[in-house]
Amino acid sequence: MIAVAFPPESVPESAPWCLSLAGSEIAAACIEPGALVLRLSAAAVRRAADGVAGYLRPVELRLAQARCEGGGPDVFFGGIRAARVLHAGRVLDALPLPGRLDGALVLELQLIHGTALRIEAGALALGLASDAAAVFRESCDC
Repeated sequence: MIAVAFPPESVPESAPWCLSLAGSEIAAACIEPGALVLRLSAAAVRRAADGVAGYLRPVELRLAQARCEGGGPDVFFGGIRAARVLHAGRVLDALPLPGRLDGALVLELQLIHGTALRIEAGALALGLASDAAAVFRESCDC
C-alpha cells in the first residue's frame, strides 16, 4: 500500500472523513442515467476526529454528466497510483467524505495497471454506498 499524507486544511471540519484517491482501489464502475459511478473497495481516508489514517469501504463516487478519455468502465479497476481533481481553478489532493463538488471538474487517475484516465464531469458526489455497512480499517503503514 502507498503511504498517504493529508494536509489538514484540505477538508472542512464538518466532514467525518478526508478521502485521498491516490492509494485507494476501484472495485467497479457502472453507467447510470446521467452519471458514471465508481465504487471503491478500499478508500484511503483520514478520520477527521482524530487524524487516524486507514481504509474505508464501500465508498462511491458519482460523477454527473461524465465524459471519459482513456477507456470505458471495463478498465476502471484496481489500485490508483496517482490522482488529482481540478475544480474551480484549484487542484484538490483530498476530498471531504461525504461531500459534493458542484460545477465543472476534471478527475485524473493513473491506475496501477498503467491506464491513465481523464474524466470531465458537471459535479461529483462522494458517499458511503447504501447497500453495505461501512467498515474502517486502520492503516498499518508507519
